[in-house]
Amino acid sequence: MFRKRIIFFTLFFCFIVSNFFALSANAYQTALITYPENNKNWKQIYFGKQYDEVISQWIPSYSYNNDWGESVVFHSYNWAKGNSCYKFMLNLLASVESKNKTMKRQIIKDDPVDSVAIWCVNKNAAMPAQCEILRVTSAYEGLVSIHYINKNPQYFMDYQKDMWLSIVRNVRIYYSYFRWDRVTGKETSVQLQ
Repeated sequence: MFRKRIIFFTLFFCFIVSNFFALSANAYQTALITYPENNKNWKQIYFGKQYDEVISQWIPSYSYNNDWGESVVFHSYNWAKGNSCYKFMLNLLASVESKNKTMKRQIIKDDPVDSVAIWCVNKNAAMPAQCEILRVTSAYEGLVSIHYINKNPQYFMDYQKDMWLSIVRNVRIYYSYFRWDRVTGKETSVQLQ
């Protein structure tokens, strides 16, 4: 009888310990962003998860889902872990350039673990006139691209470029082992899992 109890408690202990480590095996990534002081209220209009990618799109709360002028998009690529952020960013830029030959770009930072570029295009059949700040950064589970898109290029260049460049550069990717340790302030955090 005593031996059965020891075996039972040993198995029970192993079960608890294995479940504890199984819970911590999955990482939870969250992007932390500080929106502009004059417009802190943004709403999520899209969240999609497919295979090893997550996309989350945000617009100002006063904008319409199908008619927005500016947007922030977070795209997590877990399959790209270990890739160079700079090379990955160049591939994203090449994809845009293949759709719109009017693209003008400026590389702000070309680092293998964190790269930033600004690009603008004129309107064509494939896309509207727009400017974008693009950042690709390493995260625990892969790469994350952060896109600030503005469909008013002149206004963006004259008034918003420096402010949004600072905001995008200061986005932090927060990582936690446990779901309950995640940052959950919806207005400033974006779940990437």
